[in-house]
Amino acid sequence: MGLVTAAIPFFLLAVLLELALDRWRGWGLYRLNDAIGSLAAGVMSRILGLIRVGILLLIYVPLYQWLEPTYQALGIQWSLENPWHLLLAVIAYDFCYYWNHRFSHEINIFWAEHLVHHQSEDYNLTTALRQSTDVVPLGWIFYLPLLLIGMPWEILVTAGAIDLIYQFWVHTQKFPKVRWMEWFLVTPSNHRVHHAQNKVYVDRNYGGVLIIWDRLFGTYQEELDTEPCIYGVRKPLNTFDPLAANLQHYKRMWLDAVFTKSWKEKLTLWFRATGYRPADAEAAMPVPSGDLDNFQRFDPEIPRAQGWYALIQHLVYSGAALALMASAQQLEYATTALMVLMLVIGLVVNGRILDGEPRGKLWELGRLALLAASLPLLPAAIWLPVTGYCLASGAVWWWLVFNNKDDTVTAVRN
Repeated sequence: MGLVTAAIPFFLLAVLLELALDRWRGWGLYRLNDAIGSLAAGVMSRILGLIRVGILLLIYVPLYQWLEPTYQALGIQWSLENPWHLLLAVIAYDFCYYWNHRFSHEINIFWAEHLVHHQSEDYNLTTALRQSTDVVPLGWIFYLPLLLIGMPWEILVTAGAIDLIYQFWVHTQKFPKVRWMEWFLVTPSNHRVHHAQNKVYVDRNYGGVLIIWDRLFGTYQEELDTEPCIYGVRKPLNTFDPLAANLQHYKRMWLDAVFTKSWKEKLTLWFRATGYRPADAEAAMPVPSGDLDNFQRFDPEIPRAQGWYALIQHLVYSGAALALMASAQQLEYATTALMVLMLVIGLVVNGRILDGEPRGKLWELGRLALLAASLPLLPAAIWLPVTGYCLASGAVWWWLVFNNKDDTVTAVRN
């Protein structure tokens, strides 16, 4: 996945360009809180990848090695240097991705993982970076069939990276519909449909690179001029906390399993159709869907200065995450895990600040104190900058929240 890591700076430059155009043209595509919420989910997804094992490769590589003599006997030989092989690999991977993506929308336990990518109620390039952390990784199952064509794991990973990188650019509202492209490729137009919660658009257009799978299997829906897309999910998240985002549907299913009296329901609700709930649990704990006729985005009001503080903190976390990803191989696992934990705590608290969560005022000071207390366990080279960061952030936050007499509250939308 080094290709994805290498692409991150270009993703961020593209986000800045779209943001600049948004401000210049007055499109209104970006809100500070929602954009930070999406980017925070993406950062958390990447850094948690530093401390967990990729299950797909853990299973795929031994199976490939076991089958390799058979591939050699059959004359099956792939090469990354052959562009036709790489093209075939991307097509084959995208076919598997289609079914992974489709099941992720149709089965409860799979939706719990994929839901994160759809929670944003805006649609811009930051939405592309909003990824889940694989709390319960199951998607790897769908790529095992690639063993049937003898695809080596190196080519599998490369094809997956290309598929993921391609999907970045389709998360924009300002690229128009191009008729010929709509027949073959996933485009911004048909992917806007995929992210919409309008009834006519729900559970459509699952392709990653190619839209032909949707046309073949009956899941294609064109973007309609008469039906503007309403983005987000039917049961809104209503927080910018990336940890809560990843646990939203798991929490709901767990509560249903605990509450229902039926053991059959307790065991099977995880694998039922997305949104299924036992009748007794739903009656006792109703979770109404959003009213699309009177749709209001989650947009809490906080003091503008606190919004700027949250933005600066997110930039710090993003820079620290990139530095950690670049140097993780030189660090001990325990040190990497501690640094990942500190970053996750920061992302969570920052999300609660954007929520206007009253406890977030003290949580931020507690976070800074915890970070300072962990310094002896971190590399000595960063003691001085981290100490300065903690002191400066603590002083600014104290002044903003506890010593600033200007209590004027404004919506953080820009």
